[in-house]
Amino acid sequence: MQRLFGVREHTRPPREGYADAVAQRPILTPDRRLRVFVSSTLRELALERVAAREAISSLQLAPILFEQGARPHAPRDLYAAYVGQCEVFVGIYWQSYGWVAPGGEISGLEDEYELAQGKPMLLYIKEPAVDREDRLRRSSAASRRRPALHTGRSRQSKSSSSS
Repeated sequence: MQRLFGVREHTRPPREGYADAVAQRPILTPDRRLRVFVSSTLRELALERVAAREAISSLQLAPILFEQGARPHAPRDLYAAYVGQCEVFVGIYWQSYGWVAPGGEISGLEDEYELAQGKPMLLYIKEPAVDREDRLRRSSAASRRRPALHTGRSRQSKSSSSS
């Protein structure tokens, strides 16, 4: 085949070494446009994640969202690589602190925030949040004063409607 087309024939790695071969490859984001990593809980903020993905795409930027699913890499390795390769970090927080891995001290949500230190950040804290978990309230990301993402009527319309 090489003689005919000037191309080396691709061979598959041996089955036992496949995981090692995959683990040694760098984890790259899907394309090379300006990458914006979106951090949030998956189920709780599913609609906000869709809206963020669409808004980022409409700006011709590459939205990078960590999604669960079968992959050859550990979840932390994957999201850490994605955060590391993104130029901008967007954090969206509401009530849940997120899942803490066995033996871990912080959730993936807070870990993503910590890994993104030094990058431009946009942090949104959805209100109202009557059931916000204490760990999220105390976390570095949610404890800073940032613009809040409000749903429903704005505070101004509430106060003007009561007068």
